[in-house]
Amino acid sequence: MPPVRSQPDKSFNRRLLRGCLLALHACIRKCSNGSAPRRLCVRACFGARPNLSWMRPTHWAPFVALPAVLMAATSLAAAIGEQSAEAPAASPTELTLAEGIALALQNNRRLIQSRLERTVQKFALRVAEDKFRPDAQISSFRVFETADDGGGWAYGDTGVSYQVTLRIPTGGRFALVNSVASRDDGRRRTGYGSALTFSFTQPLLKGGGIAVNRASVKIARLQERINVLVFERAIEDVLASAIRAYRSLIRAQRRLEISARSLLRAKDLLAMNQLLVETGRMAKLDVVQTEADVAERELALIEAENALDAARLALIDILDIDSQAQLQPKDALDISPFKPDMERSLALALEHRPDYLQAQLRMETAENELLLAKNNRLWDLSATFSADVDKAGDGIGGAIAGSLRGLDDGKYRAGLELSIPLGDLTLKQRHLNARTAVERRRYDLAELRQSIDIAVRNAVREVDVRLRQVDLAQRARQLAERKLNAERGKLRLGLSTNFQMILFEDDLVRAQNNDLNAAIAYLNALTLLDQTLGTTLQTWGVEVERL
Repeated sequence: MPPVRSQPDKSFNRRLLRGCLLALHACIRKCSNGSAPRRLCVRACFGARPNLSWMRPTHWAPFVALPAVLMAATSLAAAIGEQSAEAPAASPTELTLAEGIALALQNNRRLIQSRLERTVQKFALRVAEDKFRPDAQISSFRVFETADDGGGWAYGDTGVSYQVTLRIPTGGRFALVNSVASRDDGRRRTGYGSALTFSFTQPLLKGGGIAVNRASVKIARLQERINVLVFERAIEDVLASAIRAYRSLIRAQRRLEISARSLLRAKDLLAMNQLLVETGRMAKLDVVQTEADVAERELALIEAENALDAARLALIDILDIDSQAQLQPKDALDISPFKPDMERSLALALEHRPDYLQAQLRMETAENELLLAKNNRLWDLSATFSADVDKAGDGIGGAIAGSLRGLDDGKYRAGLELSIPLGDLTLKQRHLNARTAVERRRYDLAELRQSIDIAVRNAVREVDVRLRQVDLAQRARQLAERKLNAERGKLRLGLSTNFQMILFEDDLVRAQNNDLNAAIAYLNALTLLDQTLGTTLQTWGVEVERL
């Protein structure tokens, strides 16, 4: 205990008051410069509460007005900080994970590009399915001819024609062509004519058969299903990225809070050491270790602030929103124990995984392409039929009616056409390529199935391990808190040292970070399991049709 003084030590009081004012000045300077959060500066000024019970009442006079001085200094620091800022800081926007997912689905440029591609892909399917619908074409013409005596342009024909074609699933092709024209001699019309042609061609070998002719439509439909699966996979990847980025922002924010609390505890310890030095119960050299610890924790706080800003920008990059937006995660880390069943998980993966479904569809596409390549090597044998009717009349209607009535007088033709390719190795090459592609797709499918089996087992095991780590990390954090509190009590009684306190403080910070990391790792393991099983869209209730 220090000796009891009979007279007030005015110099001691002045030194103590001067120290308080210097600390307030440093607080104001830090707040105005933005080197530390304002709440930390205020807490640093008010946090130290030394025990002054050993002083006489006459020594308390300098501290009577101290609360008012501190409040005024804090208000001054706030005023200086607001005036020195170039622009007022934007208020943080609270964001839930569901809102972040909605923003990612709405704004992410990768998904916007995928939606544009889907428009083109849907129209490509429409074109392929239009194969067996009739096609029509209308054309008109005006032709001038010179006179026989070379007297200039004297004759001409004016007409219109239309053509209708129709393909049928057997490979046959119907064609109807009708041309109506009028002829004039330069002064008047001399007559009208109508020509009607009907033809039908049916391949018997190459290009013939329902399976062969529907193969192209089937391939287009398979490709459309593949395109949908690719789009679903792109959505899943964006969702998973947004979820992980959101949790990374939570982790960065929690780490900042852990660093801030650790710094406050270090400053409290420093204030206690300084008081012990003032009372003669601790050597000044022993405070150096605590001051070094405060400096290290200030450095850790700066690093945590930098990590928080980096995590915020990473999430903004995925959400594609204003880069200056200040996001505040609203959701808590909800740790709900979940133990997936291995066999059920394997079945879900083979049922929902987009890459496995794509591999199956590509296998079916390769089989249809092999069918076309094999058919393309056959001889080109076709049965043909045609009818031609050419009639004249006094008017357009009469010419057309004459063509229809003159079907009995028309010219009819029927026959067979055969074309045999000789020495064309490209046909055999295409057939060989298609057959090899089928075998390759079969091996790819088997390889992918094995990879999925391994990935699912790893994902299920990862969830189980991460859940156990959560429990252990929580226990370790609780024990570290109890250990530090007990050591702080021992230090007050003079039964511990600064070194031990700093060591236990490091243990607590490490345990808190491990607890946080374990929780994030468990939630990310569940997200990875959803990706591995292909159930991310079902888990978050995303409907691809509405996108």
